[in-house]
Order: sequence, then structure tokens, then C-alpha cells
Amino acid sequence: MDKNPFDHDTQDPTSGGSDATINIDAATLSAAESGQAKASLIVLAGWEIGKEIEVEASKTILGRGVDCDVCVNAPSVSRQHAQLDLVEEESERYFRVTDLGSSNGTQVNNVRTPGVRLKNGDKVKMGDVLFKFVLQDAIDSQFQQEVHRLIHYDQLTGLLTMEAFRERLIQALRRAMPNTLFTLAMTDLDGLKSVNDSHGHLAGRMVVGTMGKLIRENLRSDDLAGLYGGDESIILFPNTTLEDASVVAEQVRNAIADHAFEHQGTTIRVTISQGLAQFPAHGATPEALIAAADRALYAAKAAGRNCVRIAPTPET
Repeated sequence: MDKNPFDHDTQDPTSGGSDATINIDAATLSAAESGQAKASLIVLAGWEIGKEIEVEASKTILGRGVDCDVCVNAPSVSRQHAQLDLVEEESERYFRVTDLGSSNGTQVNNVRTPGVRLKNGDKVKMGDVLFKFVLQDAIDSQFQQEVHRLIHYDQLTGLLTMEAFRERLIQALRRAMPNTLFTLAMTDLDGLKSVNDSHGHLAGRMVVGTMGKLIRENLRSDDLAGLYGGDESIILFPNTTLEDASVVAEQVRNAIADHAFEHQGTTIRVTISQGLAQFPAHGATPEALIAAADRALYAAKAAGRNCVRIAPTPET
């Protein structure tokens, strides 16, 4: 399966959420110096730009289907689109890509092909998704991961950018089965304007960054959080009822309410309000779900803030 470290994490686990510098650690340098190299596909366009997909198995199937070894969730990609095979002969080892009868075909260096041997640097296109096949060492690999982080994660909070979060929400909707349900939360800090007015915008920036850290620390491994804008965040609770999501939302709320935000020797206290909505009861599109969760957030604000509210069930 695809082992990209960002697939199931809300944020880069090695980043504090505020450093946009690309760092290469000592272990990576050591591995690179030993000459270790690996085969990867790097997404250049059409899907999750910068994503690195390690190719380790002797056979790897790529496609839109959730049962593929690597799920490329783009409409132009067939459910089982192409296969990568590690070919081992007496004198050499190499990778070969084979089209699996896809609707839009597989191209290598702009030439549609049923199957061809891959060379380092080849461009592989599946539908509208363009990959670069590379043989790279640990330093190159970590560089690609850092590029991915800089593109898809907000550097202050460590949360997904809204664009990246929206793509994951769309993926969840595309994969939804008749019995699928999940919960979406809209959250907003209470009193950030007061913090900015009383302590300055650097203090407000610290509060927003710490908010992101606390959200990340109190979500489950499969939950996803993004920065909606300013001090608002958005959370996806996969395969989770409103009741179970409310439990996690309360943990997030308590963590922020109990935290002492320190700035230049001053302790600052803030809280958070949250509104929850569920797929499919409150909507089947990103816009409908976000709107329902946003209405519930306004209800939480109206109820006195520092609380969680659930969107009312639409009338049938």
C-alpha cells in the first residue's frame, strides 16, 4: 500500500507547524552516504502535487479504486489503471509499467503505451495525473517530503491548507458507499480579536499556531484537520457518528480551554466553539456539509461560546 507519511496524519509529525525551512537530518545523510537508493513516483500535476509514492513491492497496482496498492483518487484515472513490476534478470533489475486497459491510457514521455521499461526521470501520465519516475537516495526522498509539506500544510498551525483539505473531503465523498457516514466540524477561536487588541498580533499568531498544535494532538490517527482561514479550522472525522465525533470535539475543546498560552511572560486564555454536521444527513456535497457545520458553529457562538453544537436534522 501507499506509505506516504501524510496520508493518515493531520500534519507532518516531524514539524512543529511553524518552520518553513527544509531540513535534512543526520540519519538521512548517513543513509544517503551509504549509497542506498529507492524507486519512487513523484506527482508533478493533476493530483496531489509533490506527493512521493515509494515503489517497493514486486508488483504495484495504481488506480482510483480503494483496493489498489496505490489509490490515485482522480476522476481521469481508472479504477485499476496501471501496474508497476520489478523485473529481476540475471544482470539487472528494472521497473516496467503496464497499462491495465484504462479508459484514458498510460503515457510514458508523452507516448501512449501498453507497457514499457522505465528509466530514471521518465514522465508517466495516467489520465490527467503526471508522475516522474525517479531512483533517489534518502536526501532526495526527504526533500520531496518537505516540498509536499510546504505545499499542502499551513506552516503556522501544521494543519492542511484548505485546498488540500477540500481535496481529501472530495475523496471521502467519492469513496462513500450507501452505508458510509462521517462527521465534519467547523471550529473557531473565541476572543482572538481581544488577544490581538490587548497583547498584539504576535501574541495572536502564537495562539493560532498553538491552537493548531493542540487540535493535532487531540485528534485520532485517521482524523484530518485543515485551516479554513484565519483562526477557523475544519475537521473530518471518517466513519464516525455525530455522537462519537462529539466526544473527540469535546476533548479538543477542553484541551484548548485548559491550556495556558504564554507570551512574553503573560498567560493568555482562549476557548473554542465547534459545530458538527454529518454525511449524508446534512448534505452530500462539500458546500452543503460545510454550510451545515457552519450553522451549528454559529449556534455554539450564540449559546455562549466554548461549546460544541450539532446541526439540526433537516426536515424530510
